[in-house]
Amino acid sequence: MAGEREGRPGRFGRRGAGAALVAVVACVCAVWLLQGGDGRAGGGSVAYASPRTARAPVPSCELGAYLSDLYDLDPSNHVFSARMFLWSVCPDRKLDPLPAVSFSNANDPEKGDPILSAEGGGFRDLMRIQGTFRQGWDVRAFPFDRQRIAVLVTAAPESKRFLLVPDNANSAYNKEIHPPGWRITGFRLTPARRIYPTNFGDPTLPRGTATTYSRIRVEVDLARDDPTIFWKLTGPLYLMVLMATATFLLPSHAEELGMGERLDSLQSRLGLLGGGLFVVMLNMQQVAAVVNSTVGLTLIDWLHLLTLGFVLLAVMVTVVSWRWTVHGGCPARAERWHHVGAVVLLVGYTAIAVLLVGYFAAGER
Repeated sequence: MAGEREGRPGRFGRRGAGAALVAVVACVCAVWLLQGGDGRAGGGSVAYASPRTARAPVPSCELGAYLSDLYDLDPSNHVFSARMFLWSVCPDRKLDPLPAVSFSNANDPEKGDPILSAEGGGFRDLMRIQGTFRQGWDVRAFPFDRQRIAVLVTAAPESKRFLLVPDNANSAYNKEIHPPGWRITGFRLTPARRIYPTNFGDPTLPRGTATTYSRIRVEVDLARDDPTIFWKLTGPLYLMVLMATATFLLPSHAEELGMGERLDSLQSRLGLLGGGLFVVMLNMQQVAAVVNSTVGLTLIDWLHLLTLGFVLLAVMVTVVSWRWTVHGGCPARAERWHHVGAVVLLVGYTAIAVLLVGYFAAGER
């Protein structure tokens, strides 16, 4: 028994030594594996995703303009005429856009001979252009309207292959230009894009795709320069209103006047008002020859309609007064109502006319 008790500690000691040896071997293997893994990581090649190649910039040229003359401004026919010089500055002569640009709103423009030069490491092309250009005019606020007309210069290649850049720093207009009835209030070049809903049959493009082209708008801001034209066109209207008002302020119930004479005065008023309607309609037709709007009624149209309404209302009042007098109504009372109604109508007409003028004039500021 004593031998057995003495032998057990020996077995436990050998087992502890074996466990320690196994632990040491495991640690050595772990260190070796880690070093081997690091070695493989260091020795092996690691593939990194290369950054996406940046897209090359789209070739471009600067385009400038000098407006030398502006004439034949015709809002009724939606056209104007201009003469200007255009130039392009490109890094390479092959990019010169002027030989192939289109003037999208021109009617058979005349192009001068190009002047070519290579200066400052770039290529410059200078060309004169003259012609008649189509333009939409909004003259609803005439004669307080302000217009912005433009010459459209469109590049031949698509915008993904070529761009036009405005040269506003060197662009200008002739300060001596004074179109009759107008004054120039601004001049600029603005970049734009023209999108066509077709690929023009290009087999390299998907079916039904659109194509886009670079464009420069040579814009000119205009304002009316004849303050008297408003009174020339509306003067007959105001005179008609004053005359119609005066007919209601004349006395017609004097005791010495008989019924027949009183009715004659009403007939005379109707004749004057009927002539006034004819004058208003004739003036409206003459104005339409000067101011032709295709987008709605103009300020002058509204003033004519207001005057027609005033005269028609005066005719209705005269007819009602006539019938009331014939059926035994009091002429003195009718005259009092004429005086009050004339003043009310005149004040109402004036207020509405002022509001119309203010509304259209404020919309153009």
